[in-house]
Order: sequence, then C-alpha cells, then structure tokens
Amino acid sequence: MCTLMYHVYSNNLMNKNQYGFTPQTNIVDAVMALKDYVQSSIDDGQYVAAIRLDVKGAFDAAWWPGILASLRQLRCPGNL
Repeated sequence: MCTLMYHVYSNNLMNKNQYGFTPQTNIVDAVMALKDYVQSSIDDGQYVAAIRLDVKGAFDAAWWPGILASLRQLRCPGNL
C-alpha cells in the first residue's frame, strides 16, 4: 500500500529541517537544532534574532491547485 509519506521519504523529498509529521522526531529535536544554530552563530560573533509563528488553520486557506501542481511535479502518484 502506497502512502504520501512513503513517497516523500523514499524519494528524499522532505527537507532535513522538517520536524513536524516526521517519524522519530519531536519538538525537542527542533529546539535542540535551534539552540545549536544560535550557539554557533554567537560563537562566530554574529547577531541572532528569532521570530516564532504558529499559524492556526494555515491549510484552511491553502491554494490547492498550486499544491496539486507541485505534487504532480514531484511525480507523486495520483492515487495518493
């Protein structure tokens, strides 16, 4: 049985910085990656600013024709 997640992972289409909806990752992994990035930037003498957004219902207004076109471009099987 094919699933969208199987297609994404077997074709290496997931961004390495994606933590949500990713097996064996959680918020702790995301926070630790952020901490490491901030610490590395500070060690290099750079300034760091962070903005956090939590967009409730973000996909409620998504432009589905564009999403479907992107899935076709990524050769995602139509039955998924």
